[in-house]
Amino acid sequence: MKRITLNDGREVHFKTAGSDDTEAIIGLYQEVYKGSYTLREVQDPKILEKKVEDPNYFWTLAFLGNRIIGSVIFTIDPINKIGKSYAAVVLEEFRGQDIMRFMVLQALERLTKLTRTCDVIYATTRTVSFAPQVVLEHLGFFPMGIFPNVRKVASMETHGLEIFFREDSLKMRRPQPLLVPEAATFYNIVRDVLNLEECEEQNLPLSDPRKMGSTLNFRVERDEKVLLRKFDDYQNKDLMDKVFFPFTEPNLLFVADDESSEIFVNFNRTDGHAVIVAYRSQTDDLRRVIMWFCEAASKEGIRYIELLVNAFRPDLQRITIDAKFLPCAYFPSMRLNERNQREDYLVFSRSFETLRCIHEMLV
Repeated sequence: MKRITLNDGREVHFKTAGSDDTEAIIGLYQEVYKGSYTLREVQDPKILEKKVEDPNYFWTLAFLGNRIIGSVIFTIDPINKIGKSYAAVVLEEFRGQDIMRFMVLQALERLTKLTRTCDVIYATTRTVSFAPQVVLEHLGFFPMGIFPNVRKVASMETHGLEIFFREDSLKMRRPQPLLVPEAATFYNIVRDVLNLEECEEQNLPLSDPRKMGSTLNFRVERDEKVLLRKFDDYQNKDLMDKVFFPFTEPNLLFVADDESSEIFVNFNRTDGHAVIVAYRSQTDDLRRVIMWFCEAASKEGIRYIELLVNAFRPDLQRITIDAKFLPCAYFPSMRLNERNQREDYLVFSRSFETLRCIHEMLV
């Protein structure tokens, strides 16, 4: 069993989380965040127990004696060989003593070196605290973007995207992404950091985001069992236009009144955060669908929404930008394609709140 020694000589040991740790894990996050943490898997005992028993979750706990003092979760998509590190926490009195660095380092070595479980691993960091970002970047993570107003803890917070690339994984990239000018500008920043090749810029005609076309109303399906059955059925029959947002299942379904379009969304009601997991549209005006969907999403209580777009689909990039989404991160080598190449993706977001940096400038 791995151990480290604290400054005062006490030993901290580490182990994989189990269902018998459920109550103590919930207590740890409650002690640190005072009930303001929004992730259900560290609040709901049933969800937590399901996650610790899932073979695609690598959940590490730090113990001082019988007391849990730290926790970090790695979840894995074995098909795309991508991992996500999140919910990293250490009790305040034990911070600055390498506990989190050690837990993350052990996971990286296991997932990317001892095995080729993951080619890439990503994490998001709170910009209100520099320590997690420093820890990750010292371990070889690269900053690849920023999400304004992405989560609400005590207040709306901006997070950064950090990505770790397994040795030689970037050599598996499909080269020369096809990008609209706004996305190309973003890519060029990443290109300089990672020494990538030039992209192929695509100039596509702009649309006026104020012109939304005729009204398209949506009704909302909230029964998770019903919508998940439909989601699985569409996947099995390959009926959806786009399906890719790793580690996320829908819990809302927006259905156009004319039945022309359906959009599957994961929504956290605690902080208003949402992501588009998949969509199905039988209309050739997808921009209109997304624009009116956003109107319905705002009425449902969504305050922030994300959409992943393939870096080789400039048509979808243009539609997304014209629908008032902003490019906020670029993820090289994110997803394996059928030729076993890793394709880049862009993360777009739309916030329904006043962006914090702009608000501070105005006041």
